[in-house]
Amino acid sequence: MKLRALLFAGLLPLGSPAFAQDKPAPVARLDHVAIWVADQQKSIDFYHEMFGLGEIPAPFPPGGPRWMRLAGGVELHIQPGRTAPVEQPRRVHMAIAVASLDPILALLKARGQGWSDIAGKPGAINASRTDGIRQIFIQDPDGYWIEVNDALKRR
Repeated sequence: MKLRALLFAGLLPLGSPAFAQDKPAPVARLDHVAIWVADQQKSIDFYHEMFGLGEIPAPFPPGGPRWMRLAGGVELHIQPGRTAPVEQPRRVHMAIAVASLDPILALLKARGQGWSDIAGKPGAINASRTDGIRQIFIQDPDGYWIEVNDALKRR
Protein backbone atom coordinates (compact mmCIF):
# COMPACT_ATOMS: atom_id res chain seq x y z
CA MET A 1 0.00 0.00 0.00
CA LYS A 2 1.39 3.43 -0.84
CA LEU A 3 2.05 6.11 1.80
CA ARG A 4 -0.91 8.25 0.66
CA ALA A 5 -3.30 5.29 0.80
CA LEU A 6 -2.07 4.35 4.29
CA LEU A 7 -2.70 7.91 5.48
CA PHE A 8 -6.23 8.05 4.10
CA ALA A 9 -7.02 4.61 5.47
CA GLY A 10 -5.98 5.85 8.92
CA LEU A 11 -3.37 3.11 9.19
CA LEU A 12 -0.48 5.59 9.29
CA PRO A 13 -0.89 8.60 11.59
CA LEU A 14 0.38 12.01 10.46
CA GLY A 15 3.00 12.02 13.23
CA SER A 16 4.46 8.73 12.04
CA PRO A 17 8.20 8.69 11.25
CA ALA A 18 7.29 7.24 7.85
CA PHE A 19 5.32 10.39 7.02
CA ALA A 20 8.12 12.80 7.94
CA GLN A 21 10.58 11.51 5.38
CA ASP A 22 12.39 14.80 4.75
CA LYS A 23 12.80 16.07 8.29
CA PRO A 24 12.12 13.92 11.35
CA ALA A 25 9.91 15.59 13.92
CA PRO A 26 10.98 15.69 17.57
CA VAL A 27 9.54 12.69 19.33
CA ALA A 28 9.94 13.89 22.89
CA ARG A 29 10.48 16.94 25.06
CA LEU A 30 11.84 17.33 28.55
CA ASP A 31 8.92 17.41 30.99
CA HIS A 32 10.64 17.79 34.36
CA VAL A 33 13.80 17.33 36.37
CA ALA A 34 13.42 15.87 39.86
CA ILE A 35 15.88 16.28 42.68
CA TRP A 36 15.81 14.64 46.11
CA VAL A 37 16.59 17.14 48.85
CA ALA A 38 17.29 17.23 52.58
CA ASP A 39 15.64 20.61 53.27
CA GLN A 40 12.82 21.24 50.83
CA GLN A 41 12.19 24.87 51.80
CA LYS A 42 15.89 25.72 51.57
CA SER A 43 15.94 24.31 48.02
CA ILE A 44 12.76 26.15 47.05
CA ASP A 45 14.29 29.38 48.35
CA PHE A 46 17.59 28.78 46.53
CA TYR A 47 16.00 28.17 43.11
CA HIS A 48 13.66 31.13 43.59
CA GLU A 49 16.42 33.51 44.66
CA MET A 50 19.02 32.40 42.11
CA PHE A 51 16.84 31.94 39.05
CA GLY A 52 13.47 33.50 39.84
CA LEU A 53 11.63 30.19 39.63
CA GLY A 54 8.09 30.31 40.93
CA GLU A 55 6.33 27.50 42.68
CA ILE A 56 3.37 25.93 40.92
CA PRO A 57 0.64 23.67 42.33
CA ALA A 58 1.63 20.04 42.69
CA PRO A 59 -0.95 17.24 42.85
CA PHE A 60 0.31 15.92 46.19
CA PRO A 61 -0.75 16.43 49.81
CA PRO A 62 1.34 18.73 52.04
CA GLY A 63 4.76 17.25 52.75
CA GLY A 64 5.06 15.74 49.28
CA PRO A 65 7.01 16.94 46.27
CA ARG A 66 6.81 20.63 45.42
CA TRP A 67 7.06 21.87 41.87
CA MET A 68 8.70 24.91 40.32
CA ARG A 69 8.35 26.21 36.77
CA LEU A 70 11.26 26.69 34.37
CA ALA A 71 10.83 28.24 30.92
CA GLY A 72 9.30 26.24 28.10
CA GLY A 73 6.90 24.37 30.37
CA VAL A 74 9.67 22.33 32.01
CA GLU A 75 9.29 21.78 35.75
CA LEU A 76 11.70 21.25 38.60
CA HIS A 77 10.32 18.79 41.16
CA ILE A 78 11.76 19.23 44.66
CA GLN A 79 11.27 15.94 46.48
CA PRO A 80 11.83 15.80 50.26
CA GLY A 81 13.42 13.09 52.37
CA ARG A 82 17.04 12.75 51.27
CA THR A 83 19.34 11.77 54.13
CA ALA A 84 22.51 10.63 52.32
CA PRO A 85 24.93 13.10 50.75
CA VAL A 86 24.74 13.81 47.01
CA GLU A 87 27.88 12.49 45.37
CA GLN A 88 28.18 13.18 41.69
CA PRO A 89 30.84 14.69 39.45
CA ARG A 90 30.43 18.16 37.95
CA ARG A 91 29.86 16.61 34.53
CA VAL A 92 26.55 15.21 35.82
CA HIS A 93 24.49 18.39 35.99
CA MET A 94 21.46 20.26 34.81
CA ALA A 95 21.98 23.45 32.81
CA ILE A 96 20.03 26.65 33.30
CA ALA A 97 20.31 29.33 30.63
CA VAL A 98 20.08 33.01 31.57
CA ALA A 99 20.31 36.18 29.48
CA SER A 100 23.40 37.38 31.34
CA LEU A 101 25.79 35.81 33.84
CA ASP A 102 26.52 39.17 35.50
CA PRO A 103 23.48 39.24 37.84
CA ILE A 104 24.11 35.59 38.79
CA LEU A 105 27.77 36.31 39.54
CA ALA A 106 26.80 39.33 41.64
CA LEU A 107 24.27 37.25 43.59
CA LEU A 108 26.79 34.47 44.16
CA LYS A 109 29.33 37.01 45.45
CA ALA A 110 26.72 38.56 47.77
CA ARG A 111 25.85 35.11 49.12
CA GLY A 112 29.52 34.19 49.55
CA GLN A 113 29.00 31.22 47.25
CA GLY A 114 31.72 30.20 44.84
CA TRP A 115 31.59 28.87 41.32
CA SER A 116 33.99 27.17 38.95
CA ASP A 117 34.45 26.27 35.33
CA ILE A 118 33.88 22.72 34.04
CA ALA A 119 37.43 21.74 35.06
CA GLY A 120 36.77 22.87 38.64
CA LYS A 121 38.93 26.01 38.66
CA PRO A 122 37.42 28.24 41.39
CA GLY A 123 36.08 31.59 40.21
CA ALA A 124 36.69 30.78 36.55
CA ILE A 125 34.20 31.38 33.76
CA ASN A 126 34.33 28.92 30.89
CA ALA A 127 34.45 30.86 27.63
CA SER A 128 35.91 28.15 25.40
CA ARG A 129 32.72 27.28 23.53
CA THR A 130 32.95 28.11 19.84
CA ASP A 131 29.48 29.72 19.93
CA GLY A 132 30.60 32.33 22.47
CA ILE A 133 28.40 31.09 25.31
CA ARG A 134 29.94 31.53 28.76
CA GLN A 135 29.37 28.96 31.54
CA ILE A 136 29.90 28.57 35.24
CA PHE A 137 29.17 25.65 37.56
CA ILE A 138 27.60 25.98 40.99
CA GLN A 139 26.09 23.61 43.50
CA ASP A 140 22.66 23.92 45.06
CA PRO A 141 22.16 23.45 48.83
CA ASP A 142 22.20 19.65 48.44
CA GLY A 143 25.27 19.51 46.24
CA TYR A 144 23.59 19.02 42.86
CA TRP A 145 25.69 20.58 40.10
CA ILE A 146 24.14 23.28 37.95
CA GLU A 147 25.69 24.73 34.83
CA VAL A 148 24.60 28.33 34.44
CA ASN A 149 25.18 29.69 30.96
CA ASP A 150 24.23 32.83 29.06
CA ALA A 151 22.66 31.00 26.09
CA LEU A 152 19.44 33.03 26.41
CA LYS A 153 21.28 36.06 25.02
CA ARG A 154 21.25 34.29 21.65
CA ARG A 155 17.54 33.36 21.66
